[in-house]
Amino acid sequence: MALFKVFVLVTLVTVSLAQEDCPVDGCTSDDVALLGAGNTDASDHYYIGGLFGIHHQGPDAYTCGKTRLRGLLNTEAFFWAIKTYSERAGLVNVANPVQVGGFVMDSCSRTERTIENIYSFQTCRTQYPNVSPRNTVAFVGPDTSTQAMAASMLLNDMKTTVVSQAATSPMLSDDMYEYFLRTVPSGSAEMQVLVKLMQYKAIRYVQVLYADNDFGMGLWMAMKDAVEGTNICVTQSMDFSVDSGAGEIRNFLRDNEVTKYVMVLGTNDEARYVVKSVDNDNELRGQFIFIGTSSWGIDVNVIQDVSSAENAITFAMDADSYSNRGDVSTFYSNLFLMEPDSGNNIDGLGVNTYNPWFTTFWEETFECNFAAGTCDLPNQRLEDVVDRTDPYVPYTLMAVDAIIRGVKNAALAKCGNIHLCSNLLNPGNSRGTDLYNYIKNATSSLNERFFSVNGDAAGRFGNFKVYQVQDGSYVNVLKFNAEDAANFGFSAVSGTAMTTLSSFCPNNPCLECGEVAPTVPTTEPPATTTPPPLTTPALTKERLLQELIKEFFQKDQEFTGVWRDQPRDDNDWKTRFENGHDWIIALGVCAGLGIVCVLVFEVYILYRLMGTKIGKQWRTMWLGQLLLFGLFCAYLVLFAFLFTPTKATCGITRFGVGVSYAMIFAILLVKLMVLLTSKTSADTLLPGDVDSPNYLRGIYQFLMFVFVVGVQVVVEIQWLIQVPPAAVNVISNNGDNVWICNHYTWGLENGWNNMTTFIRTDFENHVISLTYIMFLIVLTTIVAMKAHGIITNHRESVFIGIAAGFSIPVWVAWGLVGGLNKDHQYAQEFGDAAIAFGLFITATIVLFAMFLPKVRQLINMGVEGIYLEDDRDTYYAGSVVMAPPSYKSRPSSVVYVNSNGYNEPVMIGDQNAVHLRHPGSTYSAPVYVKKASSTIGSGKVLQVTGDLTGKHPRESKKSASESGYIYAGSGYDTYRKSRLGSGGTLRRALSGTDIGAL
Repeated sequence: MALFKVFVLVTLVTVSLAQEDCPVDGCTSDDVALLGAGNTDASDHYYIGGLFGIHHQGPDAYTCGKTRLRGLLNTEAFFWAIKTYSERAGLVNVANPVQVGGFVMDSCSRTERTIENIYSFQTCRTQYPNVSPRNTVAFVGPDTSTQAMAASMLLNDMKTTVVSQAATSPMLSDDMYEYFLRTVPSGSAEMQVLVKLMQYKAIRYVQVLYADNDFGMGLWMAMKDAVEGTNICVTQSMDFSVDSGAGEIRNFLRDNEVTKYVMVLGTNDEARYVVKSVDNDNELRGQFIFIGTSSWGIDVNVIQDVSSAENAITFAMDADSYSNRGDVSTFYSNLFLMEPDSGNNIDGLGVNTYNPWFTTFWEETFECNFAAGTCDLPNQRLEDVVDRTDPYVPYTLMAVDAIIRGVKNAALAKCGNIHLCSNLLNPGNSRGTDLYNYIKNATSSLNERFFSVNGDAAGRFGNFKVYQVQDGSYVNVLKFNAEDAANFGFSAVSGTAMTTLSSFCPNNPCLECGEVAPTVPTTEPPATTTPPPLTTPALTKERLLQELIKEFFQKDQEFTGVWRDQPRDDNDWKTRFENGHDWIIALGVCAGLGIVCVLVFEVYILYRLMGTKIGKQWRTMWLGQLLLFGLFCAYLVLFAFLFTPTKATCGITRFGVGVSYAMIFAILLVKLMVLLTSKTSADTLLPGDVDSPNYLRGIYQFLMFVFVVGVQVVVEIQWLIQVPPAAVNVISNNGDNVWICNHYTWGLENGWNNMTTFIRTDFENHVISLTYIMFLIVLTTIVAMKAHGIITNHRESVFIGIAAGFSIPVWVAWGLVGGLNKDHQYAQEFGDAAIAFGLFITATIVLFAMFLPKVRQLINMGVEGIYLEDDRDTYYAGSVVMAPPSYKSRPSSVVYVNSNGYNEPVMIGDQNAVHLRHPGSTYSAPVYVKKASSTIGSGKVLQVTGDLTGKHPRESKKSASESGYIYAGSGYDTYRKSRLGSGGTLRRALSGTDIGAL
């Protein structure tokens, strides 16, 4: 009884740990946008939380303002991404799916409300239908840096991951925000770009206004770091807030009117406040060019009805660097087809039932009211009033994608499948850390990381577009590419021009910038004089590459593939022979001869089949024809080795070699299965008889072939997708620049362009991709040895065994040639030659081992269509004895047929002789059977000599047929010895109609 109590106690504790959900009597709230997951079992679903500012701030902490477009767009992008990316991740379209749901809590653009929403939900004070903190794996948002800092501090204590799509403050990169990630480039990266723009446009002096909050302070600190070491000078700076008054900003600018460029470091609302303050001053209006960050971006609300914003320069992240950029357009297309849940929807299609604020947004946008019946859904188009320019939508989609992929990887690693187990559900375990690490290390569909090692956006997202306000609208005038060294990474957009002003220091020399008066008086240059050349260090692609590598990858990281394309000269498109590699002459000749041999065999076989019924029996024909086609493809692939590697030839050789091998040995394996299934104890009477009850049906042959080949096809396709084929110019072992295929593996420390430091050469990786082919060859050899005693198809298993068995030493040979010469000065040529000649020799062995015996069988058919060298171990072994060839043309020639110890003569050409066709045979020819005993008497012929002359003494030399049998008793019971014991059998005739499946 005591033991039972302990068991119950342990069970209760375990259950309590596994079900840490909120109590059912909590406060349920409907003030949420909720996309339900559907499933209720804890392991079959999870939720992602959203922290967005759907509304603007209200007059007090208890009310919200009007709907905020950016908040609503990113909310809809959040829900669309959950539905789309959960399907792409393979969570839904499986037998036992995992459903992903989402919910969004509105902060009304207040930091305090963001904290209240998180705390109330995580502590179960506020509950949402079927949603629990236990099944909430991460949050997306907030969309401002100030809110993100506060939320991250709270979620950091809760060990919960938060991924922001818009918080750019450099301060968020601090280690104190341990569970914070972001998909948007940080402010530090943007400040670097901004400084490069000033250098590119020779803007030497600037004054800075930064918001008096964490976001503004973080940008200002990043700005000071960015200008260090350059000749750009900040003549004055000041913090501001929307509560300090516009007069302070105007006085600040009035003190330094000659410095025309004013950098505004703050949110879009704070930027609006600055330019509006200047616009209200007649003396200052239109005197400055304001420079804004991506938080200002291309928000039309900032510049609306503000003339002082003309010529303002702003930044926006380049969404073209987003790997799923096509999804942005798809999202907007779906959004514009959506209708609010007005209660009067007729068709019910595209109705937004999960976001209660979508209806409010619709009414505010179109100035109508559904309750009053003033909204006209058929004639109101969201596309007419909402553009596709919100810069943070791509990063919201990316955040959801990263979370779903990361959680799936965590489940596979910690739970063994895509379902969440207690390791990822119970806060008491390492759940929080595990989820964070797997989300941070998640990669996109292109195998690209979303985040850097410190949790910031990966470096490839650091490209920007530069806009300038011209005639009251934003015009994209420049593009910035972080990998472009020319012009500081900037390139002009065709058809646009950027307006600039001359910028000066308030005094000369510029004491604010630490300048001193020159010892020799000089004349001050005119205002239009170009500033002296900048002294920034040279920026090259290689240097950028090295910096990216150091920042985003581990020291011992290995890569397969290359970083960037390389230009090719005309000489690089020549054949290998033109580049001095004579071995391709032999390869080209051998490949051509191989194709000719395949065509000769094909023509001969088709010629012999003309006028027969076998052309209509596809199960007998298709394997041989497909084998010839596979050999033909193998020889064709060899021609790709003749050229200096290109993107096309690398793809052909990488895919074609493996698939050709797979086709060849898949057919041989199917042939063996046919032979094994045709073997029975008494049904297979003759070597060509393949119609036993166990015979493998044609459809199963085809399915087996597709499966065997399909494995290698999948391997090759997956390789081509992960490492797209390309030709790379590298330094060879002898110091020359050579072109090789890019499927080699290199280490981070030694670089990608020196062959002597490769971890695995392209030859080694190619051989590894053929591991499955090695398995097929060994398997075919083993099965052929198992089937060697089967006489079906004229002992075809022997020839299959020869083809597969001899391929093994060939593979060992060419593998050693390529592998042991990896340090040779022409290692790349040894590797390609080994693969090419290995394919040629293997294909040739299979071709002649499989088709020469068939041709020989056809050629050796006798006048009466009897194949004299057929197998001797059938049920009728020793039963058919032919007269010498000199008698074959005589109508009276005699053939003796042995049946269970009795020998009875059959007259060749006799009218009682009949013609038989064996099912599945290839050619029609006569087969002679025993005449009735009444026509020749009932006597028993006890002995027949080999040449029918009777010259050999009966006692001294028995025929081989007779020596194979022992007669006992008056019942004439017989049994046949084994082939070795009988000393052989007499040569007997067999129909030539079946030489086996071609």
